[in-house]
Amino acid sequence: MLNRRDGETAPPREGGIDAPPGPPDWIAESQLLERAYSLAVSAHRSQTRPTDGRQFLDHAVEVATFLHDAAFDEELVAVGLLHDAVERGSLTEEELYNEMGEEIGSLVMTLSEDPSIDSFEDRKAALRDQVRAGGGLAVTVFAADKLSDIVGLRRGIQRYGDVIIEERMGTTVDGMAGHYRESVELIESVRPGSAFLPALHVQLDRLAVETPGT
Repeated sequence: MLNRRDGETAPPREGGIDAPPGPPDWIAESQLLERAYSLAVSAHRSQTRPTDGRQFLDHAVEVATFLHDAAFDEELVAVGLLHDAVERGSLTEEELYNEMGEEIGSLVMTLSEDPSIDSFEDRKAALRDQVRAGGGLAVTVFAADKLSDIVGLRRGIQRYGDVIIEERMGTTVDGMAGHYRESVELIESVRPGSAFLPALHVQLDRLAVETPGT
C-alpha cells in the first residue's frame, strides 16, 4: 500500500546545496528499492541534469531520499527513484509495468510529461493537470521532485549563471520559476499539509532573491 508511514507532518531533511546524494544504505534493506534503484541506474546511466550538471541519477536518489526521510513507505520511495526513468531515461513503459507492477507504474506515468506537446508552457500545464487528477500520492512525489528541481536550478545558476543555464535547459529561468510557483500552488491546494511545503517555500524565496527578474 502506498502511503505515509506515520502521518503528513515531518519535514524533509535539508541538505547543503552543494551536497549531492549517493546511494543511501537504506536502499539495500529492501528488495523492492534495490530493484527500483537498479532500474534507475540502467535508465539514466551517464545522463546529466541540464540545470546543475550533476548525474541525473543523483536527482532520482535525492527525490527518493526526501520521501524516505519524510517517512513514506517503500513503494512511494520506489516511485521517487523511477519518476523520470521513462520520461527522461531509457526505461520503456512496458518494462516499467513488467518490473514494478501496476500501482507503482501508474504513478510513475502520472508524473511523466507528454512528449507530444511541443510548447514548454503547455507541456508543463498538462503535467500539472495530470498530477492533480492523479491524487494525493502523485502530488506527494511531485512535491519532492519540485523541491529537488528548485535546488538543482539554484545550484546551476550559482555554477553557470543565468545565460548558460538557459542555453542548457532550452528555456528561460523565468519560465522554470513560473512552473515551480504554479506547482507549489497545486501542491498547496491538494496537499495543504504536505511535509515538503515549508522547504518548497524557502527554496522559492531563495530563487527569487538570486534571480530578481523572476
